[in-house]
Amino acid sequence: MGVSNRSVAAAAALLVVSALAPALAAPPQRDAERGVRRALIRLNDLLGRRDIAIVDEFVAGEDTLLVGSLPTDSARGRPELERHFRAYFERPETFSFMWREVDVAVRGGVAWLHAEGEVVIRGPDGDRREPYRLTGVLEQHHGKWLWRLFHGSQPA
Repeated sequence: MGVSNRSVAAAAALLVVSALAPALAAPPQRDAERGVRRALIRLNDLLGRRDIAIVDEFVAGEDTLLVGSLPTDSARGRPELERHFRAYFERPETFSFMWREVDVAVRGGVAWLHAEGEVVIRGPDGDRREPYRLTGVLEQHHGKWLWRLFHGSQPA
């Protein structure tokens, strides 16, 4: 049984279309990078306002992970994220970030970022700033970028 030129051409076209499909479905690179930066801004705003809606900025999955700089700063999945943020919001200090540098890379519906800056701790005795680094992985869900992994640390 021979293979026709038409079959070969159809198979080649199918391979090209399937290889291009993720890129065609993905948002333009510049729009995606802006969306990821907006997710970083939303997270900071909700953190500073002590708004528990911050958990909605994370993908609703058991493998979603937040790891911070303290030994107790770890949460996996929505129930743990809620407990983590409620505990932070009960503290007398509020937290926010001031980023000097933010690098974003996007491939389709997945993005990762690295940010360098400071954590701003506002407490009864005034404000203090400490160096802070963040790496994260975000996924696009229904046009909105959500955190799959947040990993922050205070460099020694």
